[in-house]
Amino acid sequence: MNQVAVEAPERPRAPHMAPAGTDVLASLRGDSNRRPLVDPGLSGGLRDWLEDGLCSLPLRSQAPLIVNKQVLRDALARRDARSAGPQAITGSMALGALMDALFRQLVTVGHIDDPMRDGLDALRVDPRRSEVVDFVHGLAGQELADFEDELETQSAILLSRWPRLSPAWLPRTQERIAVPLAGGDVVLVGVIDLIVGAPSGGRASVGLIEVKSGRARIEDREDLRFYALLETLRSGAAPFRVATFYTRTGQVDAEDVNDELLTSSLQRVLTAIGRMVAAA
Repeated sequence: MNQVAVEAPERPRAPHMAPAGTDVLASLRGDSNRRPLVDPGLSGGLRDWLEDGLCSLPLRSQAPLIVNKQVLRDALARRDARSAGPQAITGSMALGALMDALFRQLVTVGHIDDPMRDGLDALRVDPRRSEVVDFVHGLAGQELADFEDELETQSAILLSRWPRLSPAWLPRTQERIAVPLAGGDVVLVGVIDLIVGAPSGGRASVGLIEVKSGRARIEDREDLRFYALLETLRSGAAPFRVATFYTRTGQVDAEDVNDELLTSSLQRVLTAIGRMVAAA
């Protein structure tokens, strides 16, 4: 029988972590006076760097190599996700899927009525989420009670802590970015929970936000740095800030985007792809 582990919140140790009770909006906005000017040559330089790195690799597969955040994690940890087979749904995965759906609902329509009902209704629209829906329907007794309790607790934290965003922020939820490289042999892909702002030729004006229902992990920052690289390659302008909102604590982990962050993420991508090609 599946177990739904409900852990007591613990204090994240990452730097720049805003404690509960501070203004989430201020954490997302950052210091507008410190936002860098958009470098018009940065995106092209990063793309050239990636293309040069990929040119040295024997990309012989007929199908394009799709690289997302999980593929990067597996490659850098020297795991082969293909040999492991499909991952079984767990309580934490189901909780995360429901909280993602509820966050999107809150941003787009401004309210959450019944967390379980609203979350499941949203997931039913996407056939790829059918296993999550089936998992939740399979819970019973104390497992179901624990799951519902954690979902309601995190939903209450989300409702109490998440700010109402001005339409001027141009919020877009679940936005997909795909960046083809090496003539389409490699495609970098990411789906971002929330993007705010529009690319600017002046000061950086785009923010990327992810929502997590679990505890803070170092991988969360790496995922957002990858997304910052994707946004820079796509739009030609780097975002000014990336942030993770944790629904189990109401805390925000935010990081300003700079050239060092982007080049570090780029090198991580090239290292991961190199290991994947070598393993193949």
